[in-house]
Order: sequence, then structure tokens, then C-alpha cells
Amino acid sequence: MATQTSRDNLTPLLIVALGLLLVVSMGSTIAEAKKKPKKLSFFMFIAVQNNSFLDNPKGQFTSVLSGEGPVTPQPFAFANLHTFDNPLSKVMSLADQADRVGRVQGWYGNCGQSTLTLCLAQTFAYNDSVYAGTLSLLGSGVASYPVKYAPIVGGTGDFAFCRGVAEQSRVFNAIVNSEENSWFHYNITLKY
Repeated sequence: MATQTSRDNLTPLLIVALGLLLVVSMGSTIAEAKKKPKKLSFFMFIAVQNNSFLDNPKGQFTSVLSGEGPVTPQPFAFANLHTFDNPLSKVMSLADQADRVGRVQGWYGNCGQSTLTLCLAQTFAYNDSVYAGTLSLLGSGVASYPVKYAPIVGGTGDFAFCRGVAEQSRVFNAIVNSEENSWFHYNITLKY
């Protein structure tokens, strides 16, 4: 009979312990869910070949031609590949380090034979002091379209397991010191 009584006393204690464990695990899940951003907005700067705005005096460009088609020149630069490492900012300026939110690195290749079409493979290393992690984009679009869309296919950190769509529009373009300088605005919508 003593064995049955001790079991009866343990049952409410076990129920309370399991309840506390459930509440704690739900609390951490809710905290993680609050940390997941649904939208991001930022600017990307790109300088093809030479640029004096960057902090690194040896880094005279953010994008460079890294491969060409076997027969040059091709219409629409078909088969050309560029490698890039571009800064990201909250505003269209690189002057204040506090405005920087990361970098985007990857490749874009000219994949259209009848129109200038770019295929993009890029990873955003993002950190705005609220959210931090990476986002990966893979897609293609006609270069002359004022707004281009590409899928976000995954992420890490605060963006782990994300999917979404990146909307990109060029908001500034100029030739400076024989190089093409451009600013692009990104609006990214994410789901988890």
C-alpha cells in the first residue's frame, strides 16, 4: 500500500514538471518566432572595375569580369561572368560606417542570347544590429526591367529556413572615372 501512495504523490509533481517544461519550450519558440524578420529593405552599391569610395585602398572595384565566352564579342555579352563583393547600406551612401548592414557576394552571368539577361547567384551577409545571418538568392532577370524579382532560397542565423522574394530596382547609375557606379534598392519579403 505504501508503494501506491508514493506513486499517487509523484503523479501531480510529474504533471507540474511536464507543464513547466512545456511552458519553457513554448516560450523559447515564441521568442525565436519574434526574432524572424518578415521584410528587409536596404541599398547595394556596385562599382564595376574601379572605385575610390571603398575603405580598402587596394579594393578598387566591387565587381570584376572573371570569365568570358569562348568567342568574343557575343551579342549581349553572352557567357560573360562577373564576381562581386558589394557593400549593403541603410541609405545610398557609404560615408558612415554605422549605416552599413553587410555585404553581398556572388556571381552574375550574362545568360541571354536575344536580350541582356543576368543570372544571379548571391549570398547576403546581413547584420543591422537587430537581425543577423545570411540570405541566399538564385534567379535571373532581364537587365533592362525597372524592377526585377528573384527567389530567396534559404538562409542562416535569424533567417534560418527562410524562403521569399527579393525585389530589386536600380535607383542610381553613373560613369565615374571610367567605371560604372550603381545603387540598387532591395525589398525582401520572407516566410519561414
